[in-house]
Amino acid sequence: MQARLIMLGLVVMAFMGLGLVAYHYKVEARDAQTAERAAKADLKVAEDVNEANQEAIGRLQAQAAADAKLTADLAEQIASANQAFIDNNAALVALKDANADIRSFLALPVPPDLRRLYDKPKAAGAR
Repeated sequence: MQARLIMLGLVVMAFMGLGLVAYHYKVEARDAQTAERAAKADLKVAEDVNEANQEAIGRLQAQAAADAKLTADLAEQIASANQAFIDNNAALVALKDANADIRSFLALPVPPDLRRLYDKPKAAGAR
């Protein structure tokens, strides 16, 4: 009888051991599913952030291209204005050298009212 009780105890302990192993794997599977859901959520957040960053980079690149075009246009306008000034100055010098009436006119003093108009103090930061 005692051997039967021992055998019955061993069988019960074996089933309890199997139950504990099954419960352990069930808990591990549930934890793995939770971790998988969290990883998927983190992946979605990372993909959304990456997409927003790519859009921002695209906007910044487009703005940089527009800025570069405007800068090139402005540099071209400045070069054109400088060349026009140089050409006009050269034409004035040539005309002054060639015509005595123009030379005498340009030698006249500038009237005080006109001088005040052009001798205004410059604004702060202006060159």
